[in-house]
Amino acid sequence: MNVQPHSTVSAGRGESAISGLVRQMNRHLADVWEPIWRSQEATLAQMFAEYGDRAYGVYLQHLMAPIAERLREADYVIRAGFNRHESVENWGPPEERERCCWYVVRDESDCAIGTAVLRFFHSHVSFRLPQAPVFLALEETEPAEIEEALSYAWARMGRQGVSYRSFDEAPTQVWEYGTDAGLADYLNAPPGLRQTGTGHIDQALALWGRNGWELVTVLAHGDRLVGYFKRPAR
Repeated sequence: MNVQPHSTVSAGRGESAISGLVRQMNRHLADVWEPIWRSQEATLAQMFAEYGDRAYGVYLQHLMAPIAERLREADYVIRAGFNRHESVENWGPPEERERCCWYVVRDESDCAIGTAVLRFFHSHVSFRLPQAPVFLALEETEPAEIEEALSYAWARMGRQGVSYRSFDEAPTQVWEYGTDAGLADYLNAPPGLRQTGTGHIDQALALWGRNGWELVTVLAHGDRLVGYFKRPAR
């Protein structure tokens, strides 16, 4: 990763300094995350068997050290390693849990230019990484503001990288899901006409059903009804 200095990192690209920097960080991350994982895997797997998720923290320490060094060479500073108190883990099943670790980036004048957030997917069931880690950029630099931003899925998923998947422990049944936000339209009658029964909702559900989808639940969202469907992944 040849990190450009703060004065040129976003030049000509119409993007913020932190966005341009994170884009470069992801290039380096894509090169190093798996070699570091493979080099530590046996030792950390034993640690996981004895101490659980602490092993992932050790991996993150190894992962972030060279990235922090590259940034330092380009006059940027982050707190290297892994600090559990500067991270949040609220999402996903135990086999593919998502933790977001944030690193406030400062320039040579000690000015915070933004935050690089590492999305780190890991399993609580066995020692494995179901997806490749990836950085995303946030303009926020205060802890409370960072946590609030990360509470929105669009903020975390908007810059998601290509996933790395391990199939050695693939589940026997995989599901895919779909949503329909227009179900209320099948219940509503035009102005001046009396609504009778359930309208045409049965036809709407039949369209999903004949394509293999099963209705899981229906939830109200404002004046809309959102149907949630699932079917075995093809």
